[in-house]
Amino acid sequence: MKYRTSVFEPLHASLFGPLHATYYDQFHQGKNYRAEVDQMRGVFRREGPVASVLDLGCGTGRHMEALAASGYDVVGVDRSPAMAALARSRLADFPAKAAVVEADLFELAMDRTFDAVIMMFSLIGYQVTNQRVRSTLDALRRQVRPGGLVLFDVMDAAAVLADSKQESGIGRFMDGDKQMLVAHSTVVNPVEQVIELGLRMWEIAGDEVVDQVDEKHIIRYFQPREVSLLLQVAGLEMIGSAPLAAQNTGPAWSRLVWARRA
Repeated sequence: MKYRTSVFEPLHASLFGPLHATYYDQFHQGKNYRAEVDQMRGVFRREGPVASVLDLGCGTGRHMEALAASGYDVVGVDRSPAMAALARSRLADFPAKAAVVEADLFELAMDRTFDAVIMMFSLIGYQVTNQRVRSTLDALRRQVRPGGLVLFDVMDAAAVLADSKQESGIGRFMDGDKQMLVAHSTVVNPVEQVIELGLRMWEIAGDEVVDQVDEKHIIRYFQPREVSLLLQVAGLEMIGSAPLAAQNTGPAWSRLVWARRA
């Protein structure tokens, strides 16, 4: 796998492949999905009614699991076969409440709409050009009913730029008799208005490297008025935003945004 050569290249299907998916939940074990879902449920109660939810880019299904456990009918969509398989396994206890579809967001054509559509974990930021963001918001709008809600989280420009030092490190994660070493580096690129996250992953069995993957994630960060304008152009009305729930101490890099389809 090669690094992408341009920050304007769209999200590549090879990101979040089988090796990344295997250790994904360990990578993000400190993320409080329950708190994020509770925050979304608060929006649903205030701005709803909401009974059905579509989770675009559902990953391993952690948000879906909490939503289904709270009584919502939820469908998840992910383009990664490995991620979709893990989500299906996680949601096996909710056969009447949850389903997972393996599909590309931009090719998705479901035969129904939903009360709410969510897209979490900065996925909209992977669409780094205005045209890609517009296409993404159009896709969300198509799948939500008139008057329904669209929720997503974005990297907040003010917080990112206030804490924009370059960072790097290495982590170790276990999977049975195998382990994963992950080297990461984070660089803020204010010219292109993106965060560049580089990952190099080694899977090790005994004293042998059995797999190695390099990924480079390019994630756009946003100004609040920019988000409002992009939503307006896509036919969505921004209702509100707030720091995403349960973030670590320090500047809150992520904000939850909610909007309504006219």
